[in-house]
Amino acid sequence: MAFSEPRSPFFRWLVASAQDLSADNRQILLSNLFTRSASIVFASICEIAVCVTALYLHPGSGYALWLTAVLLLLAIRLSLIAVCRRRSACDEPTPTSWFLGASVAWSALLGLGSLLCNISGDPTLFLIGNVCAVGVVGGLAGRNAGTPRLVLVQIVIILGLLAVGAALSPGSGKIVLLFQAPFCAAGFFTVALRGHKDTVAMLMAHESVYRLAHHDSLTGLPNRARISELLLERTDAGTPADGQSFAVFLIDLDGFKAINDSLGHAAGDYILQETAHRLRTVFHTGDIVGRLAGDEFVAISDAASTGEKAQLLADQIVKTLGRPFVLNESMVRIGASVGIAQHPQHGETGPQLLICADRALYAVKRSGKSAFAVFDAKAHASDESLSLLRSDLEGELQSAVNGLRMEYQPIVELADGTISAREALVRWSHPSRGELPPTTFIPVAERTGLILPLGEWVLRRACEEAARWSEPVVVAVNVSPVQLREEDFAQTVAAVLCACRLPPSRLNIEVTETVLMSDDVPTRRNVETLRALGIGLVLDDFGTGFSTLSNLCRFSFDKLKIDGSFVREAAHRRESAAVVRGIVALARELGIPTTAEGVETPEQLAFVRACGCTHAQGYFLGRPERAQRIAQIRNTHDLPIWSS
Repeated sequence: MAFSEPRSPFFRWLVASAQDLSADNRQILLSNLFTRSASIVFASICEIAVCVTALYLHPGSGYALWLTAVLLLLAIRLSLIAVCRRRSACDEPTPTSWFLGASVAWSALLGLGSLLCNISGDPTLFLIGNVCAVGVVGGLAGRNAGTPRLVLVQIVIILGLLAVGAALSPGSGKIVLLFQAPFCAAGFFTVALRGHKDTVAMLMAHESVYRLAHHDSLTGLPNRARISELLLERTDAGTPADGQSFAVFLIDLDGFKAINDSLGHAAGDYILQETAHRLRTVFHTGDIVGRLAGDEFVAISDAASTGEKAQLLADQIVKTLGRPFVLNESMVRIGASVGIAQHPQHGETGPQLLICADRALYAVKRSGKSAFAVFDAKAHASDESLSLLRSDLEGELQSAVNGLRMEYQPIVELADGTISAREALVRWSHPSRGELPPTTFIPVAERTGLILPLGEWVLRRACEEAARWSEPVVVAVNVSPVQLREEDFAQTVAAVLCACRLPPSRLNIEVTETVLMSDDVPTRRNVETLRALGIGLVLDDFGTGFSTLSNLCRFSFDKLKIDGSFVREAAHRRESAAVVRGIVALARELGIPTTAEGVETPEQLAFVRACGCTHAQGYFLGRPERAQRIAQIRNTHDLPIWSS
């Protein structure tokens, strides 16, 4: 429901007192003129009462014409309100200027009536005419506060004619009236102006809150919530107004994480802002560009109504974002990958379109990045479960009650069979897919950035539950290299230990050999801080990566864990057995304890003991258990092999 703004310069000036407001909020101020029918009728009744009284006391053509004009103008104003509201409801142009003209004419008519009452020489008419005029002006100041310029014009006309009538009045009351009229005008206009400022301030505050809730503070682009609203509006309304489809582009920056980590968050923020600027230049007027999260952007374009047009636009996006970014007199390149989905071919709702674009984007990521792809139901079918799984995992982390839980597998000291530590393993009971192993959802979390909130959840839950164990054994928590590259990771770990009241000596951080390959400043700083706190550092799955002895010595690991694949194959593969013996010998020379993973049979246990491993874990020694059952399990494994 929208009322047309006046075309006449004068009338446009009357209502254009808050141009800083959005068009929607300017409509709220303008619509107040057409929602005060009761106030208009009441003010007109007061005026009609004065007209009737004047005509009764002094029958004559002047007062008769005044009464007739008042009734006619009241009918015209009410009719214009009805017409404007009806046409506004139908999204048709409204005769706003006509109504404003009628409002100004009404002011002149009221002022003219006051002039007639003042020059009549009748004290009764002098009194009621002026009381009516002042009272109506007071109501006017409050009723039309949304348009203070209109109020000013109306007050000047009414009180100006009233003052002229008072000056021509034969009675002595004109002196008081002439003295008070300017102050009344100033006072009523001040009331109108204050009411207008308060209303505008409230609307501006509402706009600010709305903008913060629906726009990204860094780039100023619509955020995920606003994009979802816009997609809902488009898909609920059917096809766009021109009858053509629209395309959704999901844009992900390539290599942004490395730039952000190496050059700092200020450089990353600049790249995001520059990306937003470049995307605005690529898309046409009327298209929508938004930022979903991190380095992921989205665009909705009516111009890309066909697959060919969408691909041309996507190619322009890739080329535009492939140009170097200038940072502190140096240039960096990142590139971008784009996934495309079209309405209604690929989806009829906003979430469906985003999922399809997401699946196309992942296909690009797998094939080499810095390219684009249009969603193909057959080619991208394998990505559907991945996209849905990411969405489900994000929902689990945001929910207070979720299907994620922790289980703990014992790590046994081979010298005496005692449990020296327990490895924390995250499990997920999916509501529709059932029990999911970490190998299913951890890679999804790492690829989508959810590994950071998931990793913090795991760390916090493991420390909370370990602090309640009756036996003060160490809890080992796996940490992704992505987490170690976060600047404040070590501080987060320290804060969690403090909150859970778990001594640092009871926490081991397990990392894979990938962390040795990404030898960046934040990782080394985090490792040094963790070691200084007294937290153990364990190298997991040793032997499967590309570690060098120099890296192994530089990070000073407290324990090496031999990958379970070597232990399982040692019985029938001489090469695997040699690898296990070599790792144990190397660790012994470096003074680092070793843990053999994947011990599932007595023969495997005997083999790793014979090799000299100091610790072992596996299903033969103990399956993962929930925290509630750990208190019921003995801390020593009474197995024959220890008594032999």
